[in-house]
Amino acid sequence: MVSRAITFKFFLSCVVLVVFIGISTFAVNVNVRVLFDRQIKPVYENVDLNLSLINVFSNVEPQVARIVHLISISKETTTRKVNEFTRDKNGSYVYFQGDYYQISDRRRYSYDSKQKKYVVDKDGLYVYLQEYAWARKQEDKYIMSDFYSLKSYTVTETDYYLVMVVTDIDMSTFFIKSITPVVSYGSTIDGAIRNAAKRYSQIVNEFSPDKIDIAILFEKGFNPILRTFILAKLQEDTRYNIYDRLYIDELMDYMRNIDLFGGESIALKFRPPKYLITFGNFVEKSEQTSTEEYYFFHNPINGAYIKRFVNGLAVPVRVEVGSYYRYDSSSKKYVFDIEKGNYVKYYKGPWEKDGYVLESWFYDYRLYNTTKVSSFYSFLANVFNTESGILVSSKFFKDQFTVPLKYPIDRFGSENTVSLTAVSLNGYNSIAENVQEFLQSIFPLVSAISDVEGLVVQLESGKNIGIKPGYVFQNISNGYTTGFLMIEKVLNSHSQGKIFYIVPGETIASNSLVIETKNYPYNTGGRFSLFIDRYGIGLKVGYIESNISGYYNWSLMFGVQSPYNVEEYYVTTVPVLFEFSKFLFGDNIELVLGSRVSINSNDLSGEIYISDQCVYFGTTLSSYVRNSVLSYGGTNFYASILYNLPFDNLTNLSIDNLNIVVGIDGRF
Repeated sequence: MVSRAITFKFFLSCVVLVVFIGISTFAVNVNVRVLFDRQIKPVYENVDLNLSLINVFSNVEPQVARIVHLISISKETTTRKVNEFTRDKNGSYVYFQGDYYQISDRRRYSYDSKQKKYVVDKDGLYVYLQEYAWARKQEDKYIMSDFYSLKSYTVTETDYYLVMVVTDIDMSTFFIKSITPVVSYGSTIDGAIRNAAKRYSQIVNEFSPDKIDIAILFEKGFNPILRTFILAKLQEDTRYNIYDRLYIDELMDYMRNIDLFGGESIALKFRPPKYLITFGNFVEKSEQTSTEEYYFFHNPINGAYIKRFVNGLAVPVRVEVGSYYRYDSSSKKYVFDIEKGNYVKYYKGPWEKDGYVLESWFYDYRLYNTTKVSSFYSFLANVFNTESGILVSSKFFKDQFTVPLKYPIDRFGSENTVSLTAVSLNGYNSIAENVQEFLQSIFPLVSAISDVEGLVVQLESGKNIGIKPGYVFQNISNGYTTGFLMIEKVLNSHSQGKIFYIVPGETIASNSLVIETKNYPYNTGGRFSLFIDRYGIGLKVGYIESNISGYYNWSLMFGVQSPYNVEEYYVTTVPVLFEFSKFLFGDNIELVLGSRVSINSNDLSGEIYISDQCVYFGTTLSSYVRNSVLSYGGTNFYASILYNLPFDNLTNLSIDNLNIVVGIDGRF
């Protein structure tokens, strides 16, 4: 009897637990419904879309009804060729200067310092790259590398794309709380659904009585996916309470036929919008074309071609591989000189005078049949004030995109692919961004300053009107602009910004007006340097980029030098350099990357040729001190430690390659 009682109690407990779980599940999902467009079936590749979407969007608030409207679901499969190199002691490829090359001599070598030559050694670090036709010396063909083998295969990838709209409705007042468009993709249908839920959680545009009420009206026939992208961008902006009138009508027709509201009479509510935005005259065209194009791949080892441009298009021109020439002023001829020559001989056409050209970059090429998709979109957007009936603004949008769907990415025929669906979605996203910028210019955010302390400004508005960190406002006093500030912190009804520019003679005061702006002073300045190093005395001029607060980001400079020594009195030599520097940890430390070449002019023959080509890298320390937080630029001393690598032998590492530079730097 005791055993039966225990069994009965256990059974009863299980029943209660199952019922409780069922009730809980129903309670969670009772306010979520999925609406499918006509062309979409609820079961897609054995996946119950209704159940999956309800599960991921079930975190709905109490007394809120949520409708998940699936507008589009699609998948696309692409294939591409992949070449993969793996370390293999029996392989026939080596790695050199960022790429792989096939090798015929598979022996290893080591350097014998006594004999001053490379000798065969099964444990050596070097291999002999006999195929290095453009090497200046035989010693350059000995390189450090492992052996690799090549594996070629085809990759098939499938992506799923979802476009949907999630609408939340207050069940007590039938007020539309939000209409949130979502676009997502994934390698599986379940993954795309999960990504949709993540994307939805990132688009937070809460209703606020302080925001602008706008109604959106798309003409019938307007692309529903583009409509979703435009609405999504407006939601991300968070400065509007958005209503899509036609879409609300579609929801009304749907909800009349379901029990989402318990059979009650439904009359959705919304505040009368102050502005109406219409989108019409929609035109969309798309076509695919196939063309043969040249794709060039750098091959400094045995590349047999150089680029020549004909009518703006690059075409391959074959050269005499491994042969360098220099111009002999005495005989007025080009003579073979593998070590010092800078000219190469190409197979010229019968109409060309000579077949020699200054060139140091050699290529392989592939003639590839490329399929491209070209898409064109256009439509008209009008903004009306509903209270006055006045047309506030109007703009005609149009754009065209041409994108290759598949193209080679290396010398071995590896391919990159872009799905046709992704091309369309990227185009829609670009158009939606243009619409977003247009409407931002019409509806700039406006607030007032409550307090100013130094450069820190407190505003009387925050998330309640859609302010976000990084937005820029201009201060207005008596109808004039007095300065600019950037938002750094945002709370619900307050925000904090920092002044980065004040108009000379003006101040930013409390109780004054600020308005959002896209046009503001930006410190784009110049840079000038006088310097001295191991090569000579020189100067550099260029551009220096800084952020909105005047702290430097990077600079790009061009320089020339007057060398100390010239080997031949009848040759004029001018070292030229290009230099990029990135500022680190402030305005006084830079990471430098540059290149230097010497341009030589033979005064007797008039020949111009290039020599001493190298790249260099290093760091720079300066004594720069900013005059004030709102005043940038000035003059300072600097020192650089640089390391040079000659173009013809990037593996030649020596202490002699160090270069110390000192100079005066002016920023303005």
